[in-house]
Amino acid sequence: CHCALGQLVPAPPASEMASAVTSALACVALTVLATSQSLLVEAAKARGGGKIPYDTSAAVLLTEALKLGIALCTWLWQRKSLNYTGLESFQLVSWPTAAYAVPATFFIVQNNLVFLALSLLDPPTFQLWACFKIIPVGVLARLMLGQRRSSVQWVSLLLLSLGMGVTTTKQDSGAGTKAAASVALGISVLLGNGCLSALSSVLNEWLIKVQDPRAPLMFKNMQIYSWGVLTAAAYSLSRSDSAASWAASMQHTLFTAPLGGLIVLNNAAVGLCVSAVLKYADNLTKGFSTSASVLLASVASSVAFGFVPSRAFLLGAAVVCIAFYLYFGAHNAVLLQHDEEAERGRSPSESSTLLAAPDPSPFPSRGGARV
Repeated sequence: CHCALGQLVPAPPASEMASAVTSALACVALTVLATSQSLLVEAAKARGGGKIPYDTSAAVLLTEALKLGIALCTWLWQRKSLNYTGLESFQLVSWPTAAYAVPATFFIVQNNLVFLALSLLDPPTFQLWACFKIIPVGVLARLMLGQRRSSVQWVSLLLLSLGMGVTTTKQDSGAGTKAAASVALGISVLLGNGCLSALSSVLNEWLIKVQDPRAPLMFKNMQIYSWGVLTAAAYSLSRSDSAASWAASMQHTLFTAPLGGLIVLNNAAVGLCVSAVLKYADNLTKGFSTSASVLLASVASSVAFGFVPSRAFLLGAAVVCIAFYLYFGAHNAVLLQHDEEAERGRSPSESSTLLAAPDPSPFPSRGGARV
């Protein structure tokens, strides 16, 4: 037990503590990997004369195949110790199985759009604008999953978007109209991709948490990655003149292109971390974790690629930090309790447990939201 406001409050159950720790570790890993994602692509562009030196559709297919292989091996390793493996209720031809095709298809489109945006923007700008989807994610999570958030948390989402908007992309006034056009195109791609990503992410969270909730995470990952491999293979093949050229492109991406294999491995790790965050937290926690990588990306880019943050960029980063505090602060537990009491028609002061135990964890099981 621990004491809060003079009252003894039971300590959180061990399962909740384990879930919070797992969520925190997954979020930290996602932040680091999301940072390295853009940095690796930028390094590959530097070695490739300013362009991505490999077929991006091949990289997406290889990433999906690697994620599928890791999920399959992990599930087979866990299977002997599982009371419920997921096969008990699995039907190959069924609506639940077909439902995984929807986010899988969206993810393939998103991944290819991400590569396009990465080729047009520097890493810190990419990371900032990639966080735009945090707003439609919050709205769709409320509508589709019933997740509730305090008024302060909604303000924090707006502040996060503001932090992205005030940042500048280039400090060099002589960059020219071509550079400006590339930046505008890259930002437009990210904005459209953000809306598509929000829909697919919330649907994916629903599949992980609601659809057959007893099924292991890796069993569900196997289903969505299987669809991902199929759709990515179809898209990649459609871009090739022949099977031989397609195979050559795959080999070049994985073994010959500068940093190609490492980028594929990093992207696969990002995807697996995302599924873990959705399982133990939610999409908005994932979004904040990804946005945190902007700070790491800016620091690393200033050293590796000569990126010099402008005053507007530093202001945007400061606003992002404020948004983090407002969203994950313990005050939200009190505000959510207040809203619930108000909806029941009872004064918050009448509740003896209102201020008893605000959750101090920045990574609760629902990411600070009530479902």
